[in-house]
Amino acid sequence: MDVICEKAPAKINLTLEVVGKRGDGYHNIESVMQTVDLCDRLTFGDCDCIKVIPEYSSLPARDRLSAKDPAQDIFDNLVYKAADLLKQETGYKGGAAVQLEKSIPSSAGLGGGSSDAAATLKGLNKLWDLGLNTGDLSRLGAKIGSDVPFFIYGGTCLVRGRGEKVQKIASIAPKWVVVILFPIRISQKTAHLYGRLDPTYYTGGACTQKLVNSLGNGAGSRVDRYLFNVFEKVYGTSFAQFGQWTHALEQEGISPVHLAGSGPAVYYMAASGEEAKKDLDLLREMGFDSYIARTVP
Repeated sequence: MDVICEKAPAKINLTLEVVGKRGDGYHNIESVMQTVDLCDRLTFGDCDCIKVIPEYSSLPARDRLSAKDPAQDIFDNLVYKAADLLKQETGYKGGAAVQLEKSIPSSAGLGGGSSDAAATLKGLNKLWDLGLNTGDLSRLGAKIGSDVPFFIYGGTCLVRGRGEKVQKIASIAPKWVVVILFPIRISQKTAHLYGRLDPTYYTGGACTQKLVNSLGNGAGSRVDRYLFNVFEKVYGTSFAQFGQWTHALEQEGISPVHLAGSGPAVYYMAASGEEAKKDLDLLREMGFDSYIARTVP
């Protein structure tokens, strides 16, 4: 029996700007996204139907999936949706059994579900011998979720539109990243946060373009000065804990921290692996679920 394995990496947003609202009610963004080696793992094998077998035991105890029965709501899982879409679009007659081992915290802004969907498209493209190229998979991914096309490419990318316009750009230099989970719960998070935006939050993509230009000029090691996320202002005005926690981290020398996507996870770039490990111990003493990761080119 053929078996295909795929890693599904998490991502951070080096920049995330909203440049305006679209006629369809969504927003156009300009963002530089970066994959990191905090990963879910997917294994694909032959089956006569589409079957998803999730494993959540590696997630933090506070994660919403940790208390969930993996057998429930499987048809809402993005892995199932990606497999079903690929089968429908290509006319493939068989199926697949997909084992999903979750390590990326859910609803944190790290893109775990979207990455799982992208890994499913890539893995089943191989298992089913469909011969689709990166562009084909990206276009299919856009039908599943806004971040899925980025994960088809991975590495360092400029992302525009709703997320469907993805361009590989010069990679940043390898960085140690410490990811910190702020325990903020937001119902319907994406809709809630974007609903808080008005035109005073819109930017023309200037921060993103500065970073892209810097990388193009070979300054991949000096990305820290260009980091920006529009939702940090939203969190700062909406959640008192956000400012309190970032201030507490700053007092410990863990600064600056930036939101990963729409949060509530934040990250900062450590100067070395040794510093990252030292700070990880401190963060856990402070009660934060935290991870060390490396950027993936």
